[in-house]
Parts: sequence; structure tokens; C-alpha cells
Amino acid sequence: MADKVRTKTKYKSIYYNNTTKKYDVKYNYKEYDIKSGKNRYRAKWSYNLNTITEARAELARLQTQGVKVDDKDITLKGAYELWEIKAIGQNFSPVSIKNTANFMTMIYKVIPENTKLKDIDEDVYYKFCANIRSAGYSEETLFSLNTTFRKVINHAFKKRLITNNFLLYTDNMKTKRKEDYRVITKEEYDLIDNYFKDNKCIKKGQNSYKKYRFMYNLLYYTGLRIGEALALTYNDFEEFSYYKKGAEPLRIAPSSEATEKAHLQGMRVVINKAYVSREKLLKDTKNYKKRTIPLSPSTERLYMRLKEEHKQNGGNMEDKIFTLTYGSYDSTIKKACQKLNIDTCSCHDFRHTFISNLIKKNIPLTVIEKVSGDNQNTILQRYSHMFESDEVMILTALQDL
Repeated sequence: MADKVRTKTKYKSIYYNNTTKKYDVKYNYKEYDIKSGKNRYRAKWSYNLNTITEARAELARLQTQGVKVDDKDITLKGAYELWEIKAIGQNFSPVSIKNTANFMTMIYKVIPENTKLKDIDEDVYYKFCANIRSAGYSEETLFSLNTTFRKVINHAFKKRLITNNFLLYTDNMKTKRKEDYRVITKEEYDLIDNYFKDNKCIKKGQNSYKKYRFMYNLLYYTGLRIGEALALTYNDFEEFSYYKKGAEPLRIAPSSEATEKAHLQGMRVVINKAYVSREKLLKDTKNYKKRTIPLSPSTERLYMRLKEEHKQNGGNMEDKIFTLTYGSYDSTIKKACQKLNIDTCSCHDFRHTFISNLIKKNIPLTVIEKVSGDNQNTILQRYSHMFESDEVMILTALQDL
């Protein structure tokens, strides 16, 4: 039927057919072509609608339900491979890509990799949830398996490989919230610090406890992620100068020399990478951003001692400071806690403590975001119990007016 037969109406995609004296609807859509790996633009027509109201209803139906895809025989594995192409193209972390691949291997044990996407519906999803829960996985693993499955399905829907995304109206799998990390008190930290200061562990002719002590001090006073600490070299520490508002300067580091009254000098650590022990690779930081954190006096002292000792032994400033694995530092701190008869803690507990202490000191959220490398939403969700409620903040402000 020639286009000149149709006349545009005031509604986009709805035409009046001068021959049939009825309305035709043209639905334009984008479809992903598996073979070419590109989007194709398509159109579907509906003919002979009696009234403009019927035509508008038909257009709404097409826009809501999409176009039935009969020739899409893509499998679950094929959908994952398309997600992987996207992940590589968008420079996702190699660790994230590998973890997703591992979780998909676990998922294939429940839903075979050759299962066609069009055969997966809400019943299959609920059965999948029940099966992985009965397999005895931890709550954290259950969360990761569910998240991995959903992101692959959602990506397939976005590419129009499936017509109907059942996940949009299916209840999400519920997993128990991971218990909060504990806050290490200053008294507990002092016990830990003195333990590694007063004891020795000789490895290869050197006291390895010096670096253990520096590691836990660094985590406690900077809030680094353990992977970020493991990636540090001696060159990642630098002196810096800045200006403080007010007349009297603060001497923040023992090796710093106060120059002018409003001028300060100290040391800071530069964070721009992280190390993954089990993969033995360096990767970008979690938020792909470089950040700097000033050192406390005790942290600077320990760093300077290790640096001088390393130089005296002929070491290079580009050498990594910490050469052991995450597991070694995590197990050692737990053993130390047992010997000190205090509640056990993990390496990540030091980071949790650092951020908690900043909140207690009423440090602005924007500053906490900058030094921690977490976004504000994550901080608010994880530490919401530590912030004053909106009502309390408003009442406090009103009292000061």
C-alpha cells in the first residue's frame, strides 16, 4: 500500500487510510541483531482500526508489549556472553567480569546453559531461587547469584532479545542482610598496636611484625580497603603543603616543620589502584578515582622507619610495601585478637571504624565521600544509624535561630 494513501493525524504514528477509511498504526522499534551485533530499526503496522480511540489504544498496546520475537533462540549462555561483551567494552573491572563468569557457572548447574531465554519465566526463576537456597550457600553468595542472574536477563531485555521481562513484576529473592562490621575502640586498637610493637615474628631475617603493625595502623587511620593497601609502593607516599583557615597552624605530623603561621606541611598517601591477591593483579580502585588521605603522626613515623630500612637494604622506592596476601593479614589480626582476649576483627573492620569515627566527629558527608572512596548513597545506607534524623537536625537548627 503506497504511503500517499495515508494521511498523518495529529497523533504521531497514527495515520488515516484514505482507501479503507480507517486508521493504521505504525510502531517503530529497535531490535538487537545477534549475528551482526548491531541494533536494527524495525516497524510494525496494525491496520483497519475503526476509530482514532481504537488506534491510540493499539499504539499503546504495541508500545507496552513490544513486538513478539519468534526467531530469538538465544540461550542463557548466549545472553551472558553478550553481557560480557558489554562489560569489556565499558571497561568493567577484570575481577568483576571473572566473578560474574564464576557465578554463571554456578547458575548453569540449576538452569542449564543451553536453556532458551524465551523459556525462562517467573516460575523458572522462583524454582531457581529455591534450588540455590537449598544448596546451602551463604547469604552473600545467594545475593551474588541472584544479582548476576537478574543483570543478565535485564541486559537481554534491553537488547530486545526477549519480549517480556518477567523480572519487572516478579518478587525479588530475599536474602538476609549481612551483619554490620564492628567498630574497633581506641583502647582495642592500642592493644593491637602494642602487641605488634612488643612481639616479633622473624621471617627471612627480618621482623615481619613491623609491616603488620604498619598495615593495621594504616587501615585504622586512613580507612583504606585492604586491596588498596596491598597495592601501595613506597612512592605512593608524598609530602604536601596546604593552608589552614585561622591564625594558629596545627602540627599534624612529627617530622613536619611549621613554616609560616597559616602554612602547614605533612604527608599523605595517594590511592589510585588496588591489588587482588587471589588473582595476582592490579586493578583500578572501586570508584575508578584517585584520592589522597593525610597521614596521622603515628602513621607517618612508621612509614618513615620502614622507608629508611628499605633504602638501607638496597630496596627500590617502586617496590611494594606489603608482599603478603590479604588472607595472611586477615588471619593474623584475628589470631592477635584471640591472644589479646578481645572481640575478633577483620581487616575491613578498620575501614568501618575509620568512617564511623569521621561521622562521630561530624565531618561533612562530602569530605567522607572524598577520603573513603564510597559514594554518599552507600555511606548513608550503611551508616544511617549513626546520622541524626532529619527531624533532630531541623529542631537543633531552629533552637539556634
